[in-house]
Amino acid sequence: MILSKPFGGEQEIANDGLHYGVTNSGRSSLRWIIQSMSLQGKKVLVPDFLCQVVVDTLTDFGIEVGYYSVETNFDFTLPDALTQYDALYLVRYFGHDSKSLSERLTTSPIPLIIDDVFGVGAPSLKLNVQWCYFNSLRKISTVTDYSEVVSNFPLRQIKKEALTLFADKKLRAKQKKYDYLNKGLGSESSYLDESNEAERLLNTTSSIYEPSDLGLVLSRKFYATLHTERQHHQSNHNIVNELLIDVDGIELIEINSDFCSFQPILLENRDTVRKELFSHGAFLAVHWPELVGVSNKLSGRILSIPLDSRYSNADIKALCRLLIEIHESIQ
Repeated sequence: MILSKPFGGEQEIANDGLHYGVTNSGRSSLRWIIQSMSLQGKKVLVPDFLCQVVVDTLTDFGIEVGYYSVETNFDFTLPDALTQYDALYLVRYFGHDSKSLSERLTTSPIPLIIDDVFGVGAPSLKLNVQWCYFNSLRKISTVTDYSEVVSNFPLRQIKKEALTLFADKKLRAKQKKYDYLNKGLGSESSYLDESNEAERLLNTTSSIYEPSDLGLVLSRKFYATLHTERQHHQSNHNIVNELLIDVDGIELIEINSDFCSFQPILLENRDTVRKELFSHGAFLAVHWPELVGVSNKLSGRILSIPLDSRYSNADIKALCRLLIEIHESIQ
């Protein structure tokens, strides 16, 4: 009998035409992308709904930033003179593939930077322009420090530095939070102080850093359980939509994603509701506050409901009912 193919040896791999890298954080990845795309001193078009750290990182490289408007459903409008810019910065808000985003990921006349800090993996793209993608697992998981970079061109060869103190501080903060919430040990201020120290440390950095050994191990564990985590997120996502879809004054932003990290909602009385939620132990985040000197249609109203596996279906139902109760009492 003649075998149809050779057997044995190391497993082969097909060339997918992509290039990969990892860093400790989204900002490290963005610095690497800027250098790889040679964007220093050039012009980049970014959304008006964005994390301030992104704009600060771009301007650190002497980049001239222009803005385009993002609607309340995360669709957006781009200027006609798009080619006056050297790159377009796109945000995959909460992993959502909006109509506008999907269109630009299919056809773009200029290079793309794809910010997917709440996502788990790069989309499949077939573009004739350069593009770079990055995420940041510490935003959506137990991972202390890990960000993946994917591009359709070779990334610049760099020597990444170590920042293990950041990972150590994040780990201690996460462990202290677990002990406080699950064992009644320590105090709320203890883990908050540790976490804030870690973030302050990261804010003082300007280099490109490698993920810590801990970050690499935790990221492997995260991806190993991704299927189960994805199902849990979707189940909680369905519950939020069922309970809040018909509530007057609460607007659900539709999220089209295979990994819903958060469910964003819009509230006219957001700050008042959020303050009252705080008093009940529900600390919902605002992604993101307004940029310095730049207004948008979302920052004053948006609130993010977490969907991860820390929270059972019953937990999510209780949170939604509390949210409705507070919202209706304030109306």
